[in-house]
Amino acid sequence: MKHTQRKHLDRMDNIMNNMKEQHATVCEHVIANVRPIKMIVHNHDKTWECMCGEIDHLDFLDAKVVKLSNLIKLDETILPIKQLPAGCVAERKRVDSKWEYSLIDD
Repeated sequence: MKHTQRKHLDRMDNIMNNMKEQHATVCEHVIANVRPIKMIVHNHDKTWECMCGEIDHLDFLDAKVVKLSNLIKLDETILPIKQLPAGCVAERKRVDSKWEYSLIDD
């Protein structure tokens, strides 16, 4: 294994160990693996939401609560969420787009 690969895996292990007990509410589209995560909310109460970012959610009855570490295993591109402060939102247009950050509108 190359040094850079090992370093990346060590970094992922460290982040996931720090996030083991953290959970997120995830929309039904992400849970069903129909759409990627394009919006992440770190609420003021320190809870997390990971959503597809589309507006066709009737409600969150079909949402599930999952470990953040499991979401990272499915999609490593969400690793920057670890740095997202409470009260902030991260959004992207596509999986390969950069995250754009803003404050939660109260």
